[in-house]
Amino acid sequence: MLIQQTRILNVGKHLEALPKGAEVRLAVRLTEDNRQKLPKIGFADTPSDGETILPAIVGPASRFNAEGKWVIHKDQPKESRYIRTVRWQWKQWAGRGSYEEHEDFRDIWRDCYPREHVSPPAIELTYVAHEGREQVISPVFQNRPAEHETIGHGINLMLELFGMCELVRTDLEPFSGLRVRKVNWRMLPPGEYPWKRLRDHLDGMLKRQSENTRSVILDRQETMKGRGPDTIYVGVGGFSDYLAYVFKSRGLVVLESVKRDNAIYVFGRDWERVSQLTKGEVLSSQHHKARIIHARGWKERVDDLLKDTRAA
Repeated sequence: MLIQQTRILNVGKHLEALPKGAEVRLAVRLTEDNRQKLPKIGFADTPSDGETILPAIVGPASRFNAEGKWVIHKDQPKESRYIRTVRWQWKQWAGRGSYEEHEDFRDIWRDCYPREHVSPPAIELTYVAHEGREQVISPVFQNRPAEHETIGHGINLMLELFGMCELVRTDLEPFSGLRVRKVNWRMLPPGEYPWKRLRDHLDGMLKRQSENTRSVILDRQETMKGRGPDTIYVGVGGFSDYLAYVFKSRGLVVLESVKRDNAIYVFGRDWERVSQLTKGEVLSSQHHKARIIHARGWKERVDDLLKDTRAA
């Protein structure tokens, strides 16, 4: 299971497809590009098989890994805390136009909120050459709730260092039989969908558009919202330019774009099947029931499709 992103927030969704209690490692397959990062991380220029290091600090994840962090308790009264020691130099009048130079060390104290130190996870990474492949791997973790936080940190550490990470078995082979669950869509909160709720979401997506473009897109989305969908899904990642309006009772899914020049795609199938289509399949004429461009009369064409399925 390959992860390629800046960092993760919810480790659970990356572990849910793995067997509960399974032992797992984090691994990065070295390429010509990312192999050049090894010396910066702390490995030798030409690492030997089994070389293990605590990664050098290159960002927030590796800093926490090596140094831990401080949790500040702002809900508690401030307390006097030692900050540092400085060398203090000054001149003192000695009479008759002369001065004496003095030097001392002074402690700096300040009133601060109490803080608590969180110990560093101190995950060490190992270079291995496995069946002709160079890899950097983590220690063995177990897929159980008590270790999920540590695994999540380990993933973010790998992502910070290499930009990618893979969940593998202890023998460095991929897990087989994984259930792939695409998460290209996020459902808006269930229940009634007042226009304001949808409008708030759209405003965030359209904030860089001109007022003219915004008015066109908002009219299109308000039109679809007004047709009474059962559920509304928001595209994420590469699907972020579409909203999905699911008319469950009519067996229709309508994808309406937030880009001015994109067409509407109508699918005559259940949402579970539509949500698993790739972007290429969504745009392919082999899968959708209708493609409607936003020329004059497009609203009537949408209504005709909804009426036809209602009658059926």
